[in-house]
Amino acid sequence: MDKMGHTYVIIKLLLVYKKAMTNKNGQNRTVSSEVKHTVASHFARCMLRNASSLGINEQTLLKAAQLSPSLLREPQSRISPQQLAMLHRAMWEEYDDELFGLTKTPMKVGIFQLIAERMIMCETLLDALVEAKRFYRLVSNSITFELTTVGDRVQLSIVLTDPEFDPEHMLVEFLLLVWHRFPSWLVGEVIPLQEVHFAYSAPEHKEEYSLLYPGPCHFNKPKNMLIWHADSLKWPVRRNAKQLKQYLKQVPLPWFSKQHYAESFTDRVVNMLVESPESTFLSLEDVAKKIHVTPRTVRRKLKEENSCFKQLKDNVRRDRAIYWLSLENMTVAEASRYSGYSEPSAFVRAFRQWTGITPGDYRKRLFNIR
Repeated sequence: MDKMGHTYVIIKLLLVYKKAMTNKNGQNRTVSSEVKHTVASHFARCMLRNASSLGINEQTLLKAAQLSPSLLREPQSRISPQQLAMLHRAMWEEYDDELFGLTKTPMKVGIFQLIAERMIMCETLLDALVEAKRFYRLVSNSITFELTTVGDRVQLSIVLTDPEFDPEHMLVEFLLLVWHRFPSWLVGEVIPLQEVHFAYSAPEHKEEYSLLYPGPCHFNKPKNMLIWHADSLKWPVRRNAKQLKQYLKQVPLPWFSKQHYAESFTDRVVNMLVESPESTFLSLEDVAKKIHVTPRTVRRKLKEENSCFKQLKDNVRRDRAIYWLSLENMTVAEASRYSGYSEPSAFVRAFRQWTGITPGDYRKRLFNIR
């Protein structure tokens, strides 16, 4: 993928979407409200490779996560956040290690809950993170949780004692994700990331990082690190024990689902595309008209955010297509229409470019597990 793969694309596809559609019998059916964005299947393959190395039965995990092995073999295929969350839960149940066997010393499932229950009692984000640091020091020799303030920036580092146990950086990716999203949930506001550092080279799936970590990502750095403004440390913890109990029931899904960020120009454009009717998509000119600027201004503003209208439109179409194709009674022709294509042949070509397979093959591989 070219530079557009690095765009800050918010695939906030149909988050609270409820619209009626008509099936072959003329009956109305309503699409339930659920997260409709997708994530790269790389993360599932990585987890399965790790599970196999630990002697865990792959079929058990695939069944628990409702994943098709045939579909996962396609490098460009994508899965839902729910499937990825179910895969992680299944791994926890099978191996009883919150660190997925990627450290020399395991950490029993339930440790994060204990940490969270301590953090929820704190007054400020700083107090909560200091408590997390203290807890990690007590329960694990495999991870060093560092919190330092340099000028007006706070640096939260995750250091693995034995990084060779995490050759694909799956654990580092996961921990950095958790320790941005959970603190954000605690304070009731997404903490703006100024930078994210990784102590390894940019991976092949680096385009996914703009979705995981909404901030400038830098590779080959000394430490794996989240950096945000130090003022956020003063923010109060706004959640309570009852809310935490509900949150923990959903974990790890909240860590893979899309968060709500301060709206950028790119977000505005994506939201317009997401909210456009199923059978049509807004053009660049339509978007410009809605926000009372010229198409040239839209292009310029998107370029300033390292974005591109065509890429945004393609990503929304891709995730919308995957959602419709995942409905058991949906035909390829219907999915084509609901994804904004008047010609099924154009839809097939686009879908193959996105995923490496045709829509028909996608459905066959998806439902061969059911």
